[in-house]
Amino acid sequence: MQQANAALTAALRAGDRSEKHTTRLGGVEVGPQVQSWALESAYGTDLPDAMRAWSGSASAQLELSLAGTRGATAPALYGPWAPHATADIARPGQSVVHAWGLGEDTLPAFRGQVRARSAQSGTDTVRITALDGAERLRMPAQLPRPSGGIDQGASGFAETDWVASATWCVDHLLRRAGIHTSPPPRPDCTLYVSYHGGAAANIGTLYTLTGGWNRWDHPSPPFTAAARGPETGQAIARYVPTVRGLNRSLGSAGYWHECWFDTTGPGSTNQQARLEIHWATEDRDWRTALEIDWSNRRVRASSGTTDTVPDDNPSLTWNPDQMRTEAPGRWHCGFWVRIANDGTTTVEFRLTPPSGNTIYGLSADIPQIQLPPGVIQDVSVVLGDLAVEGMQFTPMPSIPADLTQAGWKRGAVLDPPAHPVTVIPVVSGSAWDVITSIAKATVSTAEFDQSGLFRWRNGSRWTSTPATADITVSSARELAALTVTEEIDACRNWIRVRWRNWARVKSVTTYKESAELLLIPPGQTINVSWVSGEDQLDAIPPVTRGDGAPGTIRFSFFNDDGTSTVHGAVEVGMSRVDGLTTMSLRNTATLDVYCRPAIWGQGTSYSVLTPTLPTDNGPEDTWVTMQNSESQRAYGRQVYDHDAAGWVQEITSAAYLAVYLLDAGRLPVPLLGDVEILPDPRVRLGDVVRVIDRTGAQLDTLAWVVGSRVTGGDSAAKQTLTLRGTASPGFPTDVGLAPDPPTA
Repeated sequence: MQQANAALTAALRAGDRSEKHTTRLGGVEVGPQVQSWALESAYGTDLPDAMRAWSGSASAQLELSLAGTRGATAPALYGPWAPHATADIARPGQSVVHAWGLGEDTLPAFRGQVRARSAQSGTDTVRITALDGAERLRMPAQLPRPSGGIDQGASGFAETDWVASATWCVDHLLRRAGIHTSPPPRPDCTLYVSYHGGAAANIGTLYTLTGGWNRWDHPSPPFTAAARGPETGQAIARYVPTVRGLNRSLGSAGYWHECWFDTTGPGSTNQQARLEIHWATEDRDWRTALEIDWSNRRVRASSGTTDTVPDDNPSLTWNPDQMRTEAPGRWHCGFWVRIANDGTTTVEFRLTPPSGNTIYGLSADIPQIQLPPGVIQDVSVVLGDLAVEGMQFTPMPSIPADLTQAGWKRGAVLDPPAHPVTVIPVVSGSAWDVITSIAKATVSTAEFDQSGLFRWRNGSRWTSTPATADITVSSARELAALTVTEEIDACRNWIRVRWRNWARVKSVTTYKESAELLLIPPGQTINVSWVSGEDQLDAIPPVTRGDGAPGTIRFSFFNDDGTSTVHGAVEVGMSRVDGLTTMSLRNTATLDVYCRPAIWGQGTSYSVLTPTLPTDNGPEDTWVTMQNSESQRAYGRQVYDHDAAGWVQEITSAAYLAVYLLDAGRLPVPLLGDVEILPDPRVRLGDVVRVIDRTGAQLDTLAWVVGSRVTGGDSAAKQTLTLRGTASPGFPTDVGLAPDPPTA
């Protein structure tokens, strides 16, 4: 429930029905012109209406009747053909904020956008319909499709690793609409991983996971949910950015690599993390890394070849005193890497502890063998017994001034991650459509609250019967009307949940290859595009090499014999929008560069890894079944088949849903409809109401609010709720009855 001030609380206790409202269109107050208004919201579901279980999305709708002002009619001011100076206040897409209350106080009730307006000539009314934040999610739904745990071309994945989850997918769709649960990607960011219920990359591509990525912290991390590393050993995640940037200042002035870590825990001795950048050069791979060791209060930067363990590479070490004095909590850790044209590597770090007093590691050169020209191979995080969130990798000319992005604004709150996903399903429609389908599949709820904050709740919120109520309504005072319905359709005692098993599926390693000659002029970018079907997973940008091996690309200057390779001059990027994959090639050199085979007419100029789903050995659709014999004896066998539509991919998740649905459906819980109460602006969907009726139904029970409609504008507000009982009256006893058999 919303919190009300003393004056509003007093008005509620007095049974005041005189409504007060404020309404802003385009930031302008038009409340005095509102003739009438109606606000309605309810949880949608594909389950039987009266079943004590519901899921899906709840999009609140506000209807306004707006009058004119200063002698001008509403159609003349706000109609579609009215002058923009006045009409734009009510145009489709315009912002709407509505609040209502009793007496002289109001509470936020709605925040959204205009969907439609209707102006009828000869009247003084324009009717406006608005929807809440769901309107921001009408954009086309797009989810990444990393090869993840079925990629046989990348080692390290385990069946228990959380590549993604239903929660992660919702979080990703929200981010694309500008609704964030943690600091958003910086401008020009080429790799972003939220770790909000999955290790997949929001920007970039997940390449490998090792060491176990199946522990998730919530809500102790700084923002929403975080991956937690092992108590012993290391968990490693490797990613490929959207652009394989260069390791020379001519291609980038530097790279900023950052993460949020949480050191809260039982005093582990394995609280260590390492941020790594791997570079591909002509003959070998190199590594530049920053290690933060909370257990030993040490920060260490190193650089060297990857065929040597990091501890043996040339390094610099710091022992900040502040690491000894800071209490456990969240840390923001970042380091800036710049490689000069002669290969000298310069690092600088910033650690911001829970106190907010940033620890500075000043710019210093790592003593080393000079790093040859090359491109980014991958970017990694190595994790000990810590929680990690919000990894970013961004080309930047210097360390950002807003280290922790303190000005970001939270737009969503999510329940703990649930239902791991090995292969992200193909999606279509709007982001709101997909979020709704995920909610229905996982028996979760999605909604925007009265302040515009998105809330995702797992089905676990309904699994336990509440002991107390948020408010009480009784026939003696607050309750004006009530209809109680019990029906056998609310009973479901034979539950089957369909889930998709990817355990035996392995991706097919395929490549998009070409021997064509591509000219890239100095400072220019060329694009190569091809169609990708639904069976193709996300492609990975090729690495610059000279041997034409699979997954590589080759560049040369035209003025040589074609046998040498140009390294560190061309940035290679990769993007996928709907069914089109595009590889971009940006030449940072001062000469023409060609993408071509080593020997003209033989070999490939580029080979792009494009993992594909197998056509002859796909995932298995199977069922989990739960039933209740006592309910079947009383009501007969009542079946409900729940198809999770590919969003449930492990038997544990399917069994959880089956148990929940059986618990909700084994008894036909009564439905409380048309519950008219004294208007209360504090009530929200999901609140618990105690209903006491001593005049008609003779009941005293707890129920959840699953629907609400409020009307006002004529000085008195009216509120009608739809409630679902939190518990059933129990199994029938049929005392003294001898039911007739079904046939004579």
